[in-house]
Amino acid sequence: MTVAVPPEVRAAQRRIVGTINASGRLNADGLAMWREASYGEWKATAADISGDLDLLQVPHTVVTAFRFPLATSYSKAIREGEEVRILRENLGRLVPWMPSLEQVIADTPEDAPHWDFTVSQPRADGMAIAMLRLSAEWPSWSKKQARAARLVCAECDYDLRDKAEDRAPFDVRLPEQPKRRRLVCGKCCNDGLDEMERLAALAGKSS
Repeated sequence: MTVAVPPEVRAAQRRIVGTINASGRLNADGLAMWREASYGEWKATAADISGDLDLLQVPHTVVTAFRFPLATSYSKAIREGEEVRILRENLGRLVPWMPSLEQVIADTPEDAPHWDFTVSQPRADGMAIAMLRLSAEWPSWSKKQARAARLVCAECDYDLRDKAEDRAPFDVRLPEQPKRRRLVCGKCCNDGLDEMERLAALAGKSS
């Protein structure tokens, strides 16, 4: 016996399918949809998308995520937004509402990129690992876009998304700008060891 789907649920289905087709990003971790904080009235917000997923009973989370500044924007600040994320293990709950997604999921390679972009942070007491809160589509950005998001080496312009073994990203900040993120590849900063020694020496002097 076929169970009738309430009109509000069917409407949510149509909106979600359209949103995924227009801006969904599928990778090794799952599916993500990003919305800028200052979106305007013409576009569904992350809260709108979340509400539709609740109606479809699809588990998800909403996180803060950033994208590169627009080339046409006067401000060169990174754009803040919210990203609706559905874990890969929960995508099966979405497939009944969007059957075409099943094959797309199956075709996603096992070595596909993940959501997180990790960097090493030299500190006086050792090396720490940080995760940049980027939109899930960061692997597909052009190098120009990655440069605007400061994902290239500040010294040699190497694209840090490639993450060659000797080119891992390190957050090595200028002494005069200690609060501004500055990514440098391992080749250009001796894998962060020089900065770690500098910070340790400063800590020793101030103690």
